[in-house]
Amino acid sequence: MSYRSILGSRGRRVGEDQVLYDLRIRELASEILGRERDELLWSLFQEPLDSVDAAVYRLDVFRDLMNESIYTAVERFVEKIRLALDYLEMEKDAFEPHKLGLHLDAALTYVEALENFYNEMTSLDVRSQGLRGFMGYIGEIIRGTRFKAMKERALEAKNARGKIRIRVRIVGDKVHVWRFDGGEDLGKIIEELFARFREGEVKKVRYIPTTSGFSHVHAAILEGAFKLFRDEYETLKRFREEFPEILDEGVVAFAREVRFYLLYLKFMKSLMKRGYAFTIPRFTLDGRIDVRGFYNILLAEKGVAIPNDISTDGSKRIFVVTGMNSGGKTTFATSFGQLAYLAKLGLPVPAERAEIPFFSTITTAYPAREDPRESLSRLEQDVVRAMDILRKADGSTLIITNELFATTTSDEGYVLSKIFLEEVSRRGSYCIFVTFIPQVASLDFVISMVAQPSREDPTKPSYKILPGPPPSEYMAVRIASKYGLSYKELKAMVK
Repeated sequence: MSYRSILGSRGRRVGEDQVLYDLRIRELASEILGRERDELLWSLFQEPLDSVDAAVYRLDVFRDLMNESIYTAVERFVEKIRLALDYLEMEKDAFEPHKLGLHLDAALTYVEALENFYNEMTSLDVRSQGLRGFMGYIGEIIRGTRFKAMKERALEAKNARGKIRIRVRIVGDKVHVWRFDGGEDLGKIIEELFARFREGEVKKVRYIPTTSGFSHVHAAILEGAFKLFRDEYETLKRFREEFPEILDEGVVAFAREVRFYLLYLKFMKSLMKRGYAFTIPRFTLDGRIDVRGFYNILLAEKGVAIPNDISTDGSKRIFVVTGMNSGGKTTFATSFGQLAYLAKLGLPVPAERAEIPFFSTITTAYPAREDPRESLSRLEQDVVRAMDILRKADGSTLIITNELFATTTSDEGYVLSKIFLEEVSRRGSYCIFVTFIPQVASLDFVISMVAQPSREDPTKPSYKILPGPPPSEYMAVRIASKYGLSYKELKAMVK
């Protein structure tokens, strides 16, 4: 039985870095992965999946791992496999007799990890194809003749090593080693001495013995022990020669790949403790969108995210977002883009409920960054970008735009926006269109969404985006009125 990746199918790398930049995907990945530097995990966040089945495969694994018992079992297993790998890595640079012990430690850790994991997981309600497939893979390894033989020889070597007990005396530059023949066990005395400082349950610290600083004194002690216990060392040596390769490649791959799930769940749980919701997205086939309480993960990290809703029955697929300046319009659009992107990675999404199509592609058109080498004007860049989007768009494309055609007059901007959105509608694509031009929201084939002012102070934003017609006056007018600078008041002053 061959190992099938717990990730299922791999996606394709995003073709446009602009999308990753506009939706702040790399920042998201940085928050989720933290100090993790595994290139595989970073690359996965840049590889949206191509099919619903591939996404559902991963989401089913997440559904299993959201069971705390399953999560803990997998996490413990991964730690054990990583510990075994650490032993093998240290073995490469260790003094020869030390290599034998490290090799044995790797084998004992590996055997224990596989058996405990298999026994624990078979007692739990595991349903996903991914985890059940891996359990079958582990079961086959455990039942295999090689694993059984390795376990038997490892236990023999462990017993042999247990007989190696020595006393050491160092005088000047001379090291004396002889068999331990009774007397005080200094290790036990030290352990008992420090036990008095332990209060209640103490979290165990993962300790990895290292070979750095392994001096000629250590080497002399091992050499002396080797001469005293030749038969025992021969048993250790035979084990290493008989089983030079310890870990199965599929097991190592699983331990690496499954961290994609574990790290995301760890991040997810940290936000859920602050009251933010996550859900397994459901993919609709009828064009419907129904997302409740979605929010921006990066703002949630700071504790300031405001949840919003978005919905359509699929007959209209373009959302035009207008309203007061700095009212959360761009954040609303970006947050929905992030949610759709995470769903394409096969990840739980930041929302109370999420039913969305599985978008074939997600593309963006945000204000271009200033580039002195760019020969086109900002408006020309917008037009070129819009044409490029339309060439690739189809009925399962999601387009996120922010202030497209904002560098021309309102009238010209309206005409360009209307032409662009008519083409988007004709293709059946989905679009979140953020604009300062209220007339665009009056097009009969769009859904108008408006950034709402605060109820307590209409000059301040609430960051809630609700369906409705664009306001008759914007924040600038309200602020001017608040400070006695309305047109009527200014005209009266002039008189």
